[in-house]
Formats: sequence, structure tokens, C-alpha cells
Amino acid sequence: MRCIIDGHCDTLSKALDTNTNLNNSKFCFNLDIVKDNVPYIQLMAAYVDPEYVRCNMEKGGFYRAINILNKFEEEKNNENIINILNKYDLNRVILENKIGVILTIENGSAISGDINNIEKLFKKGVRVMSVTWNEDNDLGCGALTKNDKGLTKLGIEYIKKMEKINILIDISHSSEKTFWDIIKNTNNTIVATHSCVNSVCNHPRNLKDRQIIEIAKRKGIIGICFASEFLNEYGKSTSHDIVKHIKYIKELVGIDYVGLGSDFDGVEETKMPLDIRNVKHLKILEDKMKLEGFTSEEISKVMGENWLRVLNDFFKNWIH
Repeated sequence: MRCIIDGHCDTLSKALDTNTNLNNSKFCFNLDIVKDNVPYIQLMAAYVDPEYVRCNMEKGGFYRAINILNKFEEEKNNENIINILNKYDLNRVILENKIGVILTIENGSAISGDINNIEKLFKKGVRVMSVTWNEDNDLGCGALTKNDKGLTKLGIEYIKKMEKINILIDISHSSEKTFWDIIKNTNNTIVATHSCVNSVCNHPRNLKDRQIIEIAKRKGIIGICFASEFLNEYGKSTSHDIVKHIKYIKELVGIDYVGLGSDFDGVEETKMPLDIRNVKHLKILEDKMKLEGFTSEEISKVMGENWLRVLNDFFKNWIH
């Protein structure tokens, strides 16, 4: 049975900010659509906007992250959602045809400069964390930095702590030097939950070939982001552009290291591919891949099996 797994969406943060829920029909990811595509696993981000951190220094990023995670506590009472904390939960989603959610942190400003907050976020259910958003923070430099110094001393501690308590490291939004500093300071698998290929579209948010090769060496994955500005240099895109990035990674390192990283509800709908605006349209991507010569096995890997491999390996030492 095919399981769809998407590496990134911002729906939870959006639900909190609009005082709605995951059933909101205006969201790209909503439960009414997803329930027709089970089993389905969504890596769902608590996104800490740098602007929020600047404007709320007394509360900071940790307060924002906790509020978003508390929102999920309300949502998971829905009997169709399984909060995936371990391999048992992961397998249950597949076997019982459920919707599974893995909580992630987008922007390490969520710890508000306190390494001890990583463990608190872990106890709230977080299993994947990034270092930066596009801007620099107290951990390191983001993809749009003007002076790439890589990880700070605190950033190195952050990586070491995540490695110690077994949180999966997400390099999306990191600058190039931050990426390589992460590589120097961990032996663990790393993932790019929502990134694209710089050789296909020259954008500072996109990964260079050496970075893609390193992620593959560590048995990680690149989730292809659906933001048009990362897919091509023209501002408008279609599923064909997504397939270009998938095909490039396949030819560079093999089909096993690429998957979905939509960024649903994080990218404005008008800045998404013209033919893929929500979860329901993922079938269009499957059809496009088939038309462009991908085998059924390769399509299954991209749609979820590659993410499933990474997650199974990540959770292999977990029982509860």
C-alpha cells in the first residue's frame, strides 16, 4: 500500500494565527482532503518567524513554538490523527490507514538561546528541527545571509544536543557554510525537509551538488519544495518543474534520496505550481512523473517510501 509522506507544511502555524483548525477548507493541507489519501504522513512545522522574535523579545521564539505545539494538542484529539513519536506510531499509521503527523521546528530561534529548551520541545513531541530560517540567528547563518560565518558556538552546542537526544537535523534554510559546519559536528543522518536544486534553479535557498551528495552519503533525503521561485527563474511553475528537480537528484545520487517537501500553507497559493495547489493535486504530480518516464517503483519512492526509509531508520532504536 502506497503511503504519501510530505516533508514540510506550515498549516499548524497558520491554523493558530487564523484561530481555525486543520479542517479549514481554505488550507492546502486539510483533514477533509487528506483522509481520502490515507495512509498519509505530514511533517508539520512550528514556524518561528524572525519578525515575531524581534517584536516579542520578552516572550521570544520559545513562547511562540510552545503556543503552536499546544495548538496541535487540541487538534490531535481528532481520532484520525496519530502523533508520531516513535517507530510503533509510524507503523500504526501504515497498518491502520491513518493520518500521521511528525512535529518539526522551523527556525532554531524556537529555543530562545537556551539549549535546555531543546529537550522541552522534544517532550512536547518535536522530532525534527532546523537551525535557521532565511535570516541569521544566534545559532548560525541563514540562506539569505550577507556574511556567511556558519554556525556560532551556541549553534554547535545546538547540533550536539540534537544528536544526543535523537532529533533529526533539518538543513533547509541554512547557509552553505552553516550546512558544512553541521556536517563537521554530527555523524547523524541529515535531511532537507523542503529544498530544491541550485543547478536547476539558481537561488540561495537551493542546494548545490556537493550538498546533495553529502545528504545522500548520510542516507538522508531532500524534500522538493513547491515554491515557484525555487523551482525556476520565471516566477510561474507547474508540476513539470518539480519533476525537473526530482530527475536531477535521481541522476546525481539516485532515486532513493528525493521526496516531497511541499511547503503547503507556507507559500502563498499564487506562488505554488499552477497545477498543484493542495494535497488533492499530488495525483497530478504522480501522473506527470509517469509521463516523464519514471517507473511505478520510482514514483512510490518519491511519494513516500524514501521518507519512510529515513524515518524507520531514525526511529529504529525507539520503543516508546
